[in-house]
Amino acid sequence: MPSENMKPATTPNLSSKSTGRRPGRPTQRILSVESIVERTLQIAGREGFGAVTMNRLARDMGVTPRALYNHVLNRQEIIDRVWVRIINDVQVPDLDAGNWRDSIHTLWGSLRDQFRKTPRVLLVALDEQITSQGTSPLRIAGSEKSLKFLTDIGLSIKEATIIGEMMMADVFSFALTSDYNFDNRDEEDKASVFHPVPELWLEQNPEVEAPLTRKAAEESVKTSDELFNHMVEARIAYIEKLLAAK
Repeated sequence: MPSENMKPATTPNLSSKSTGRRPGRPTQRILSVESIVERTLQIAGREGFGAVTMNRLARDMGVTPRALYNHVLNRQEIIDRVWVRIINDVQVPDLDAGNWRDSIHTLWGSLRDQFRKTPRVLLVALDEQITSQGTSPLRIAGSEKSLKFLTDIGLSIKEATIIGEMMMADVFSFALTSDYNFDNRDEEDKASVFHPVPELWLEQNPEVEAPLTRKAAEESVKTSDELFNHMVEARIAYIEKLLAAK
């Protein structure tokens, strides 16, 4: 995954089972660290992390802001825990170096499907500071599994690292732009999502000579799945080029 924007830790160790609750404070009805993280994911997944404030969380969860502080120290702890949750939820599928082309489709597709569910939470790495508490051993394990697959097919470790970065850029940007745009359109509008320019613009400007743009509107891909498949095939072609040069 892209490098986190790290800063020194100011929150408790997230691997511990401590809730961050201050001594002597009563537990608030349905609140828990897990429920706060889940609600944060829901808000950020729809609206981005700018919408996540302690007041907003409290209002959505039907409690007072003070009640949240019985379970977490501050907003930063919530952000760190959300990042750990994102990392822990990412699953790298089993891959076969002997059938690496299909495995590339499987790897790219699996990550895309996971990020597609709540694409705007991916902006946490851009919108927020993650402290050293926002780490997880699973991040290391996932990286190791991907790099082993890429080196097993014959890439150098440097080439494997580059391909890994390209993969994350592909699936992050695709989930945030192409999939998000496609998935949130009305059904009747989806076929035109990937036109070079909106069809309405062409209709409103018939005097503009743009024969290639008009033809492209007729022949553009119709779904994000189709576009994604072409993108993965392009990555496979690049890997083939790297392997052929050895």
